[in-house]
Amino acid sequence: MSTTPNFNQFQQNIQRQSREQKALGSILSGVALSLIGFILLVALLAGFGGYVLYRQIQRQSVTVDQLETSLTKEIKNLNLGLRKTVDAVNMLDTRLVAQRQQIESLKNQLTELGNQTRKDRAAAQASLLNLQRRVVELERREAQR
Repeated sequence: MSTTPNFNQFQQNIQRQSREQKALGSILSGVALSLIGFILLVALLAGFGGYVLYRQIQRQSVTVDQLETSLTKEIKNLNLGLRKTVDAVNMLDTRLVAQRQQIESLKNQLTELGNQTRKDRAAAQASLLNLQRRVVELERREAQR
């Protein structure tokens, strides 16, 4: 027995397929909306992460600038201290040279005074010997008289 599909069955089949397509369409729409929502959420999180990274880079840039400023200031202070130290050392070197010259001059004067003292002593001893001879000679003459 062969049954020919009637219009009612054909219509019911169309309605069933239409319902299945609507159900499948709503499932696919839900999946698509979920995917779009997920992509938007990931995009928002990526944007927020980028913003956070940008802020950190800005803060780090400010920190690096502050560090650079601080280091530049310290280097200037150290250079100033170094210049003062070099000036002080140069001044001390100048004083040292002057004091060495003064010591050398004093040594020369001391040597000259020593030489002069020896000459004066030798002259005084010669005069003393001469006087002693004269005294001895005068004593002999007195004794002979």
